Amino acid sequence: MSQVKRTRMNLPIDSCLGVGRWLSGKAKAVATLALMFALVCMLSVLPGPTVAQAADIATINEINALKERLSQLEAKIEADAARAAAATTVTIDAADVEGESTLREMVTEVVNSSKPDIRIGGALRVNYGYQDWSEASKDKGGDFAFDTFRLNLDGTIKDIIFSAEYRFYPEYDFHTIHHGYMGYNFTDDLQVQLGIHQVPFGLQPFASHNFWFSGLYYIGLEDDYDMGVKLLYNPGQWRISGAFYKNDELGKPGNSDRYSVDVISNADGGYAGAQAAGNEETNQGNLRIAYQFDHSERSNTEIGVSGEYGQLYNNITGKDGDHWASAVHLNGNYGPFNLQLEYLHYEYAPKNPATINGQQVDKDLITMGGYGSSWGVPLKGDAAVFNLAYTVPVSWGPITALTFYSDNTVIVPNKSRFDDIWQNVVGTMISAGPVYTYIDVISGENMIFSGGDMSAPDNERTTRVNVNFGYYF
Repeated sequence: MSQVKRTRMNLPIDSCLGVGRWLSGKAKAVATLALMFALVCMLSVLPGPTVAQAADIATINEINALKERLSQLEAKIEADAARAAAATTVTIDAADVEGESTLREMVTEVVNSSKPDIRIGGALRVNYGYQDWSEASKDKGGDFAFDTFRLNLDGTIKDIIFSAEYRFYPEYDFHTIHHGYMGYNFTDDLQVQLGIHQVPFGLQPFASHNFWFSGLYYIGLEDDYDMGVKLLYNPGQWRISGAFYKNDELGKPGNSDRYSVDVISNADGGYAGAQAAGNEETNQGNLRIAYQFDHSERSNTEIGVSGEYGQLYNNITGKDGDHWASAVHLNGNYGPFNLQLEYLHYEYAPKNPATINGQQVDKDLITMGGYGSSWGVPLKGDAAVFNLAYTVPVSWGPITALTFYSDNTVIVPNKSRFDDIWQNVVGTMISAGPVYTYIDVISGENMIFSGGDMSAPDNERTTRVNVNFGYYF
């Protein structure tokens, strides 16, 4: 038994052919059966060929499905990444485009703001006049003349402004500058002007509605222009103007060929008390303060005060006199009505020579000039203006509005040798697009250019009919 056990222990299990070398027939049969039984058990434990193949196919399919799913996920990730990149690119491009557009707009704005915005305009006017104190005018039924041709130039370069106007007067045979200045807008409320501009005094821009002006124009206190610097400050409802004028607008005190009325040094074109006394305006200061009360959209009232003081240099005596004026005014707009009121006092104190060419100088007169003529004005006086206008909108072909007005001026000299001076203008302004027509009936006593003489009053009432047709462009 010990041998048999030892032999079994030495039996190779990987070869069944070698068993019969050491076993007997019965043992051999038993071993063979045992080996066959073991093989059957092994075969019963291991899966058959069909089951194994099915398992392998299922596994492969599952792996393939996972691979396909993985590929899908990778494709989706790549697509999402591409879309994100595209979105980033679009955003950047849009930002670039927006930035370029903004930069282009900024450059365009800078270039455009540096270009001058220039506006050219002007007017052409013809005038019919009839004078009841002139026998020639009555015989002819009046005169029709080319009154004015003017050119206007206005513009801005950023905050720099400029304005100029030049006029030709064929009827009076002269031409002259009306105004010309440059300026700067420091803010929306603060502006400075340098050159020839309107003197800030009393009712502005005019103390009248008619073509003929008020009586204040003929004593140099309406629509006056001089050479200097002016500061305009308009905070809220306030209108504040301060100015310094070195001299008259032409710088030629002996020349009466001018638009606005000034003291002149000689009797150029003189009549009605004009004398070459040698006076000229210089170093004049002005201050005007006004406040506007708004009552409604179409109703407001401006109330203001004005002051003026300056030297009167006499180029004959070499001495300085002076002049001054003060005024209060009201300018009210009440729907279709406009009301203008002004009261002022003025004084001239020249240092005249005693005689001129052997003639005694009238020391109660100051010589003023404009429109190619000169005349004498009382040295001191008070003046008042009362004007009322009413505007009616119409639709009569090209005519869009009619303005009816009555403008009244009274000048009261302080010297008893002079009588009161008065002027009334009743009329109508017809508005038809760029065409404006003034039909005025001018009546008065002792009023210059209306058949009267301020220096030698005769208290005779005179009447002038004036019709002015103007095309403004």
